[in-house]
Amino acid sequence: MSVPDIIIAGIISFSLFSCKPQEIILHGEITGLVTDATTSLPIQAVTVKLNTTNDTTSTGNDGSFLFKNLSPGEYEIKATKYGYDSIKQNIEVVSAETKQIAFTLNGIPVPSPSVTFLDFGLDSNSLRFSISNLGKGKFAYFLIPSQDWITLSPFNGNITNETINIIVTINKSGLSENIYNETITIFTFANLVPLPKIIIPVSLNGVRDYDGNYYKVVRIGSQIWMAQNLNVGTNIPVDKSSGNNGIIEKHCYSDSKDNCDIYGGLYQWDEMMQYSAADSGLIGSTQGICPVGWHIPTHNEWLTLAENEGGVEVAGPYLKEAGFSHWSAPNLGATNESGFTALPGGLYAYGGYLGLGEGGAWWSSTEYYLKFSAYSHGLNYDDKLFGYSINPKVFGYSVRCVKNPGKR
Repeated sequence: MSVPDIIIAGIISFSLFSCKPQEIILHGEITGLVTDATTSLPIQAVTVKLNTTNDTTSTGNDGSFLFKNLSPGEYEIKATKYGYDSIKQNIEVVSAETKQIAFTLNGIPVPSPSVTFLDFGLDSNSLRFSISNLGKGKFAYFLIPSQDWITLSPFNGNITNETINIIVTINKSGLSENIYNETITIFTFANLVPLPKIIIPVSLNGVRDYDGNYYKVVRIGSQIWMAQNLNVGTNIPVDKSSGNNGIIEKHCYSDSKDNCDIYGGLYQWDEMMQYSAADSGLIGSTQGICPVGWHIPTHNEWLTLAENEGGVEVAGPYLKEAGFSHWSAPNLGATNESGFTALPGGLYAYGGYLGLGEGGAWWSSTEYYLKFSAYSHGLNYDDKLFGYSINPKVFGYSVRCVKNPGKR
């Protein structure tokens, strides 16, 4: 065979190979409409998911949805929306076709209380909350308290579109001044079918912070104080300072959560104040990191506390926790007659920790005239003084909150 013949044979061979037919896969689509079973109206913002591929979309204002570029095959599709029963269907996608599917969702009742907890504090005997229906249809409710000294009115009923107000009353006869943590359980039923129960914590003789920690409180003179050091927020390491980032940040002595659980957090002044201006009034108004209805005590309010216990020279023993469980010996004269139960949480300073067991210091909301320092009040294990000093705001001290006057 000559060279031209070989070239021609190669061209013919290549042409035959290149003309071999290719299999072309055409994708399909699924479109659909979601409507309300009762009204037949379209429902928007329904989450529609292809369980086979985990693709997710949501319905528009007209209740419609669309999935594109789907390989041919069997798909399970699910529609869900808060306040409705979810529903699943199977559908087969065919190449180059648009398949249509319709979902009709049945509305279900969604019981919703107006509170996540009830805090009676030291003074309140009666509080209110409400129950409403965020879903569809009607449900029956029954309220069961964990103690018979908690009464509820009304304790049962039916709710469709209305809001029911519940009065909760505490009978404190025979109760001590200790902290009580109880519950109200809300049982609900739709057509005799039980819905998920709801539990509302009920607390008294204390105050709850943003993290749900509950603290004992005590009345001293005309003031009501937290009887434990505040422990709200996120622990940050010793080599980091707190910042104005929307997160409450604290130091735990030796970076130990156990120390925060016992002695509370150590807070830099600006963080404690939540970057508010200083306060030097006879009664403070800066909430800072304190619970709602409470505030950071001013220098004057700390002095009032000392005067209620005989003055700064002798108040220490009446404020300090007695014994040596937390205080170092000799814990001079400590009786805790006031119920303040001061603990020696030490301090955070110069990138380290000092004084655990030997002393405690608490910030006031009052700054010194040089602006970078503020007044703090402290106690030591070896004297009776409840003195005050002026320290840099970057130090980390313990925090107590005092209740706003007239707040129940």
